[in-house]
Amino acid sequence: MSVLVRQKARELIKGSTIQTKNNPSSLRNKLLGKGKKVTVVTAAYNSEKFIRKTIESVINQSMGIDQIEYIIIDDCSTDGTARIIQEYTAKYKSICSVSLQQNNGSPGTPRNIGIEMGTTKYITFLDADDWLAPDGLESLYNILEETGDDYVVGKTVKVESESESVIGEFASIKERRSISPLDVPHFFYHMGPTARMMNLSMVKENEIGFPNMKFGEDKWFFTDVFFKAKAVSTTKKPIYYVNRTSDNPTSLTRITNVLDKRKADIEIIKYIQSKDINLEFKKVSLNRIYEYDLVKTFDSQTFVKSKNKEEFIGILKEAVETTKNLSYDFTAEFKVPVYKLAIELFMDDRIDDFVKVFEWLKRESNKKYHIKDGLPYYELPFLKDEYRFVRIPMLARAIDSYVIDNVYHQSFEIYGDDINNIESVLIRDRKRMDNELNCDVQIEGNRGHFSVSLDEIDRMEKSLFTVFIRYNDYQLLNIKRILKNKMTYNKKNVEFYTTVANNLGLAIKSLE
Repeated sequence: MSVLVRQKARELIKGSTIQTKNNPSSLRNKLLGKGKKVTVVTAAYNSEKFIRKTIESVINQSMGIDQIEYIIIDDCSTDGTARIIQEYTAKYKSICSVSLQQNNGSPGTPRNIGIEMGTTKYITFLDADDWLAPDGLESLYNILEETGDDYVVGKTVKVESESESVIGEFASIKERRSISPLDVPHFFYHMGPTARMMNLSMVKENEIGFPNMKFGEDKWFFTDVFFKAKAVSTTKKPIYYVNRTSDNPTSLTRITNVLDKRKADIEIIKYIQSKDINLEFKKVSLNRIYEYDLVKTFDSQTFVKSKNKEEFIGILKEAVETTKNLSYDFTAEFKVPVYKLAIELFMDDRIDDFVKVFEWLKRESNKKYHIKDGLPYYELPFLKDEYRFVRIPMLARAIDSYVIDNVYHQSFEIYGDDINNIESVLIRDRKRMDNELNCDVQIEGNRGHFSVSLDEIDRMEKSLFTVFIRYNDYQLLNIKRILKNKMTYNKKNVEFYTTVANNLGLAIKSLE
């Protein structure tokens, strides 16, 4: 099925309702623009507070602005965004501005205009409140030139007011070249436009574009890219910075209602199902939505605290209806055991139990674990028979710790599917992505041990850190440490806890 989502963009370009300056297709720019390496597309709407930083990050790229075709589409802003863009188009002939006379309510059509107008070999997208690393474009460009691949993705850094973190770390945890998108687990889970560059002719020739949706247009676009890309690459280099600071409260990601997002997912499901594609691609892309977007939404305080749970349930029922068109059991594709259990309850019309699963996940701080045949399980006290116990992929619990000769030693027990794939212990700053330490780890059976010298710790910047076990390249597992167990019995609070002297203590208090 071919959906001409770029048709509206074509009509706008041909019509007389848009204003363009420094058009790449003008005779002057065709002559001067020969040899430009990459097209950067920015869809802008009421972005006056941030767009200068965005534009400057392109101008200051290490490859040089003369090697870049920068197309900025103003989607009928009502603030000073258009004026700022015009300042730069007057100064730089490599910057093309497109002014729309009617707002589209989505970055989809503006981005499609950039695709239609682009004339270089490669294309990338930059939102109007974000910015690029100084060598971001050059890093991606060089990889595509070296490999001949259709697509490359690097590191996306989320910048908040007091912290930085990596988004979709699985996609940028190591250098990979000329692989299939199916070779990277969770590759379909990071679908925003950030930190990625692709072959423009692949996009144009396969009618790939963004639908004019308020949410989900990125998933639509990049699933099509992955379906058509012959090979992809990844890099560890920081490429793109996402602005999630407190002074950017109007970010579309933040203000879109979660129910609107899930309704958009239904449309994307139907679109993917309509396509004649490889079954494995279909399974992976659809499971990303069924499990990660739809079912995972219930694993949130937003759902648990909602007074309109019926609306969430209704959307999931609509999604389940779409699975009747599939040639396989979609629940078999679920990767998270508790989500698989939950959707099975849902399919059995046990809606109350389905809801209880997520209320228990979010509210029960004293979950009971069971180890059977070396594998970890949760016990769900409100369920019976085959639903009573549900697998946990990996579980680690602290056993003992001590310091000898200024070296901290920590032992732990560990159970799960991927013990043989454990690589290290990662001590990571909770706020800064570059302040972390990897430690060697020793695993014997279900026991593990790591050590770290106080000299190494002293070289790190002061902060609060989380200690993880790293496995399967990018997956991280917390080491649980049980400091107290609290129960209510016979009108009393009963609490076993760790004392200041690290001894086991018991407190009994009356509830009356």
